[in-house]
Amino acid sequence: MTRYLFVGPSLPDAADLLAADDITVPPPVAAGDLLKLAPQQGDLVGIIDGYFRQTRAVRHKEILALLQTGVTVLGAAGMGALRAAELDTFGMHGVGRIYRDYQEGRLTADDEVAFLHGPADDGYRPVSEALVNIRATLRLCIQEGILDEPTAGHLVAALARRPYHMRSYPELIQLARETATPAANVEALRHLCATRAVDVTRDDALQLVHKLRTLEESRANGTTPHSPNFTIAPTIYLHRWQLGARSVETADGRTAEMSVLRMCQLFARDYPDFYRDLVFNHLVQECASNCRTQHTEATLDRALEHARHRNVIPDPRSNKPEDLSFLDLWLTPAERTTRPLKHQLGTFLVRSFQLTPGAPADHLALDALRRRPIVPTAAKLVNAAKTVNEQAQQTQSTFDIHTLSADRILTHISERWGVEPGTLELHALDRGMGSRDVLVAAARPYYLLARYNPDLVDLVDLAFGRAGD
Repeated sequence: MTRYLFVGPSLPDAADLLAADDITVPPPVAAGDLLKLAPQQGDLVGIIDGYFRQTRAVRHKEILALLQTGVTVLGAAGMGALRAAELDTFGMHGVGRIYRDYQEGRLTADDEVAFLHGPADDGYRPVSEALVNIRATLRLCIQEGILDEPTAGHLVAALARRPYHMRSYPELIQLARETATPAANVEALRHLCATRAVDVTRDDALQLVHKLRTLEESRANGTTPHSPNFTIAPTIYLHRWQLGARSVETADGRTAEMSVLRMCQLFARDYPDFYRDLVFNHLVQECASNCRTQHTEATLDRALEHARHRNVIPDPRSNKPEDLSFLDLWLTPAERTTRPLKHQLGTFLVRSFQLTPGAPADHLALDALRRRPIVPTAAKLVNAAKTVNEQAQQTQSTFDIHTLSADRILTHISERWGVEPGTLELHALDRGMGSRDVLVAAARPYYLLARYNPDLVDLVDLAFGRAGD
C-alpha cells in the first residue's frame, strides 16, 4: 500500500512533519496529477491543497476514477474539502471543519478557501489569507468581546466582496478602523490577528494527516476498504486524461507515452501494418469473448466474420452495390476500383475502428508498443524535437509551434507518406488518427525536426511484429 498527500501552503512544513512516515508528499494537486500517480487498489490519497487559477483544477472524474479502482481518497482544508463535499456520496472521505461547513451548507463559495501564496522554494509564503480563517478569527474576537456580531459580519461581508488575493489581516484591520469600532478594540483586534489568528486550514490539514495514519493502522489490522457503488461512464474526456497521464521511463528520463505514439504514427513506415493487425486482433478477441467463437488467429477473414456478427458490414457474398455504398466514404476512388471487396471491407474496419464513440484505440496501441524496441528510439526523437523547438524559440522569441502553417504540415506529411493531399485524412485513419485536425495537432511538435532532419525521423524496419506477439 502506498500513501500520498497533496499539500502546500495549508501545511508548508508537511515534509518535516511526515519525515518518519512512509507518505509521499507531492505539491498541491492540479488536473492530471492523480492519474499520473497510477495508484493501485488499497492505496491512500489525501488532498489538502490544489491549484485552480494558474492551471486547471483537479477534475471530479479523476477522483472518481481512483475511487472506482479501490483507492481511498480523503480531502480537507482547501481543494480537498471542496472536492470531498462534492463527492462524499461517491465514497470520498471529508475531514475537518471546513469540509463539514461546505457539506452542511454553511459555506457555499469556492473562494472561501482560496488565497495567494509564494512558490514551494519560498515555503509557500502567504500573500493573502483564506476567508475561512478570517471568519474563524473573527468568531474568536466575538467570543472575547473584542467585536460584536454585527461589526464582525460587516467586516466579513466587505472582505467577501473583494477578490481572494486582496483579503488579509492588514486589510481587515484597515476596514475595522473605517467603522465606528473604538480604537482600543481595533488595537485588540490587531494584536489578536498578529498573535492568535485562527488557522482552521492548518488544523484540518493536521486532522487529515492523522486520518492517513489511522487508516494505515486499520489496514494493518485487516480492515479493507469498501467497494465503490458506482461505475464511471467511459467518456472521451476521461479516456484522454488517462492516456495523457501515461509515461515511459527511458535513458533520457520520463517521456509521455502519447508523444511516443504520435512519433510512431507519423514516421514509422510499418505503422499502418502494426495498427491493422492491432485492430484485427481486438475484433477477433472480442468475437471469441462475445460471440463464443473458437477463433484466436487475427486474420482479415476472422475480423470480417465478427463485423458481420455485429451487423457492421453486410455479407460480402450478397455482392449488392447498394449495400456497399457506405464504402465510398472510407476509401479512395482508386481503392474502390482496384482492391478486392474483402480488402475494401478490411480497410473500412481499420479506418472506422473506435473502442467507444469518440475513443480511438490509442491505449491498445500504447500497450502493444511497450513490448516493441521502437520505444527508446521514438522517445529520443520526441526529446530531440523539444530541443529543436526550444532553440527556435530562443532564436525567434515570437516562434510558437501552434502558429505553424497547417497546410505546410499536411504537405510535408503527404510527401513523406507518399499519398495525395486530398486522401491524407483517410491515410491518417490507417494510423489511428481520427481526423485531419488530429493529424495536424500530432505533427506540429515534430514538424521542424522532420522538415530539416528527414533521415533522422525515418523510422524503418523497427520490428513492430504482430499485435498479438
